[in-house]
Amino acid sequence: MYELLRHRFNPALCGDLDATVEFNWPASACRFGIHHGEVTFYEDPSESPEPELVIYFTDEQQAHSIITGSINPIEAFMAGDFRSNGYIVWVFQTLAAFSGGKSQPA
Repeated sequence: MYELLRHRFNPALCGDLDATVEFNWPASACRFGIHHGEVTFYEDPSESPEPELVIYFTDEQQAHSIITGSINPIEAFMAGDFRSNGYIVWVFQTLAAFSGGKSQPA
């Protein structure tokens, strides 16, 4: 997941988002910070700040599909297919930040 996010991050699309975010699913999680148009990945959760935003997916494949656009994130969110701990605007700013970038590995 980290590799996918690294390749898809586009600082021009993150707006004014300034938060530590966790993508969470039952088997694992992925934590990163977006601050001042830059992303920092925390592959060791013990070395990261507590997330201000947690986005809960059913599994890693669902997260991958939403990030790559195989699943429409707005429709999926409205259907309750994934959820967050709040900050709805941040959810979509975060997804927008990863909606494009350099190459897109599978």
